[in-house]
Amino acid sequence: MNLAKRTEDDRSLADRSPGIPEPFFVEVIPLLPRGLALDVACGSGRHSLALARLGASVIALDHSLSALETLSRLAQAEHLCAFPLAAELENFPIRAEKYDLVMNFNFLDRTLIPTLRAALKRGGMLLFDTFLVDQAALGHPRNPAYLLQHYELRSLLDGMDLLHYREGLTCNPDGTRAWRAGALARKV
Repeated sequence: MNLAKRTEDDRSLADRSPGIPEPFFVEVIPLLPRGLALDVACGSGRHSLALARLGASVIALDHSLSALETLSRLAQAEHLCAFPLAAELENFPIRAEKYDLVMNFNFLDRTLIPTLRAALKRGGMLLFDTFLVDQAALGHPRNPAYLLQHYELRSLLDGMDLLHYREGLTCNPDGTRAWRAGALARKV
């Protein structure tokens, strides 16, 4: 991640409320483990906070310092076990077999997926939800590097026990729509 991109993200995320969790997160809440979780590219922590409210301990990684400050302030105010950590994911060492849950929302770095899978304890779960290639017609993101092909997420999780999967047009509570793929898979 270059400094200009980090500065741009810090500016856009400064003092922004985390917002509500993605619909796929809400769908799978009953299936999620409550142990130690890792939230990669967490932004200001909407999923980290929601999971911590359910009793999990969450390590939340992002490169935006302003987003992490928001997350830290909110977690402290609610006495939650959510621990923000500044990290550039492309060179941050993520320990293997440490986490009960790894979450990845609205972020796609295909080269990181084997590391995320390895970070799970046996029986741990990977929760992955991001944009499909169809999203380019609706708006952000448009860069194909950040868009999954149809059924690509299934193939990226091959060898895991797929507990819940969906792909298609998602309607959000605020009325916006997005083309998304979401999966909850267990390491076997």
